[in-house]
Amino acid sequence: MPNPVLAIDVGACTLSAAVRDASGRVTPLLIDGTTTPPARLVVQAGQPRPARDSDPVTLAQLGPLIERLDVPSLVIDGVSWSIEALTGLLLRPVLEAAIDELGTTPKIVIVVPSTWAPELQRRFQRIVHAALTRTVTLTPSDKALAYALPALPVGARLIAVDCGATELSAIAVIGGERGPRIIGRAQSDSGGDIFDRFLLANALTDAGFPDQALDARWGFAGVPRIRAAREALADHDAVTVHLPRPVGRITLSEQEVDATGDRYFATQFSDLLTRLDESATEPISHRLMLCGGLAYDPGVPAAARVHGPVKVMANPQHVLCRGALAFDAAPVDSTTDPGPRPLTEPDTDTDEPVPGGISKRTLALFGGVGASVVVIAVAGGLALSAAMTGAPDLREPDLPNVAATVLPADQSITGVSLRSWTDGADATDATTRSLSGTDVRSLACGGTRPAAGAEADGMRWQSSRIFVSDDTAADAGSGARATSWDSFDPSAATNVIVTAAIVGRDDRESVWQDISASNQRCPSTKDDLVRTIVVIPQTGPDPGPPSYAQEMPVASTSRTPATTPTTTTRAPQGGVTMSTQRQAWRGLTPASVSGSGTDMHVTCVLDIDGVVLKRSCATAEDSGTADHLAQQAAAAFNPAPEITR
Repeated sequence: MPNPVLAIDVGACTLSAAVRDASGRVTPLLIDGTTTPPARLVVQAGQPRPARDSDPVTLAQLGPLIERLDVPSLVIDGVSWSIEALTGLLLRPVLEAAIDELGTTPKIVIVVPSTWAPELQRRFQRIVHAALTRTVTLTPSDKALAYALPALPVGARLIAVDCGATELSAIAVIGGERGPRIIGRAQSDSGGDIFDRFLLANALTDAGFPDQALDARWGFAGVPRIRAAREALADHDAVTVHLPRPVGRITLSEQEVDATGDRYFATQFSDLLTRLDESATEPISHRLMLCGGLAYDPGVPAAARVHGPVKVMANPQHVLCRGALAFDAAPVDSTTDPGPRPLTEPDTDTDEPVPGGISKRTLALFGGVGASVVVIAVAGGLALSAAMTGAPDLREPDLPNVAATVLPADQSITGVSLRSWTDGADATDATTRSLSGTDVRSLACGGTRPAAGAEADGMRWQSSRIFVSDDTAADAGSGARATSWDSFDPSAATNVIVTAAIVGRDDRESVWQDISASNQRCPSTKDDLVRTIVVIPQTGPDPGPPSYAQEMPVASTSRTPATTPTTTTRAPQGGVTMSTQRQAWRGLTPASVSGSGTDMHVTCVLDIDGVVLKRSCATAEDSGTADHLAQQAAAAFNPAPEITR
């Protein structure tokens, strides 16, 4: 009996969802009275909320959140809202509707554009995980589309096109022995949203309101209504559209929509299929199947029909959700199969698992030293998985493998490169410094003091790596090493130190609270590497970067009393994205110890994940760069979330 699953497809204009219940039945999900609610937020009385098609044009529009994932937070009427909080406002009603429908909390699968880079997919997964406080699995849209198609005989070929709001996305598919194989992909950035804006502008102009046709606010208010009317034309010759005052009612006819669609989409499909043919690794068929909200428009199939037989899939707006559910249930991912091959491979050898759960056959593929590496990697991965999901405390031998697995690798943080340690490095990894027992350092404040109190009692292991700016690395040569643990690299204007620390499960909360309390009373003396610590609140105004003007004792800095202090103004929250699982603070490293000849800004971000604490401290000449680097490093911690099988 399959477990209940919720699949969500968040588009630029609308979102859709479908559920698979315990009996295996798949149904579209009704959310607030519709199966295709808007995928944007509006602001009413200072509070953001999900949009409705009936909302007046005067409401402030936040637009599609799916296009704003690079924005850590938004300030709305003086209050900061993290992208995680805003995403929660959009998606929680979907999850609640699914729980009501299924009677239980389902597994969550979310469709993402297949064109997204892995970094963006991981960021989106973290955002949704924080928004829903549940683990989510991502399914690329091309795989969801392939698995939504009818079962193809081996060797049969067709083209599937997702006609969405922002683009037309096509895949060439061939039937394989284990399922659909994708042999080509192509996209066009001219989708339904632009088409609907053309229709709206034409309708407003014809109705005698050319000024409104140029008003961006009417795009938010009018496009959803135009889209709904265009889709309704599949069953009617003309549809009345109710627009806000002063326009009122207008009529959208099938004839005018088809005429505009023929002109608009004829060129789009021609270019799309040409690119698809060029990208395909095997010959393709021009038998087309269309899905997406735009497939309702009769002009779209008509424009595609010039290139071959066309069929619009049932419930086209929910196709990707149905495909994501089918992909989730499939025993293997067939989309990347190289071609026809036996369903099973003969294996005359016994296939006993070795330590770490790896079979001898798998080890044979790697051979020799590589096999040992695989065993170590998988053993560390299994231990890490246990740490994240609530298993008992890690065994002592597992700690080094888990810490090394978590730490970001080289090239994972844009603009900085990994350096090896000059002393104290792990015997097996010169890029990593590990400490345990009484040697562990506090994760609070500047990080140079030995851990004490609850933090020392609960800390079992910590491993760190240092990254320095690529420009510095190039100047110093690839063989350059990092400086000692107790100081930042003096040759680098920009650097990042990342630390993964493991605590006992029963000590998790006490360590977290002890670090928070320590940050509130960080000393600022000449003995501290990072001084004048300013804690970043989880809500409310951001205090901005620190300065020596904040009641800093003269004896505590390297400056003379005659030095003019810097000043700080309070700024809106937004430099660092905060959550209940994150602490963050800023500080200053004086010129006398920074090695760069100038005072350096430091931002530290500390996240908690199971029994693993992950801290990234970035140093830069300005606070904004330090904020950005610290968050980028926090996002680079491994293991990468599961994106696909």
